Amino acid sequence: MIHHRILPLLLAAALLSQPALAQINPFRGSGATPLNADDLTALTEATNRLLDRPQLVAGGTESWSNPKSGASGTVTAGKPLQRKGMACRVVNYQTTVPGPRAQRSATITWCKTNDGWKVA
Repeated sequence: MIHHRILPLLLAAALLSQPALAQINPFRGSGATPLNADDLTALTEATNRLLDRPQLVAGGTESWSNPKSGASGTVTAGKPLQRKGMACRVVNYQTTVPGPRAQRSATITWCKTNDGWKVA
């Protein structure tokens, strides 16, 4: 019966240990065709590549696409800034998905922590 108490703790620890990027969908609730899990994986990988670039400068861009869904987009670094003593970066997202309201954009600020990049 101890397993019933430990399992939720293990699941919570596993979810919390995932990068914050995997938990972010900048287009949730937009009313347009949603990004699917594979789209979000591609977008997350592009964001990770961009933020982990040495000597990242404003205007640096990473592209992503998912041929199965037809979704694609770019992730562009904005200006660096400081928040609560952390190095942060504004990131602009542009996506194109098949269907109505095909073009979408979002802006998110990410801050570097000891555990990786987190949404500010």
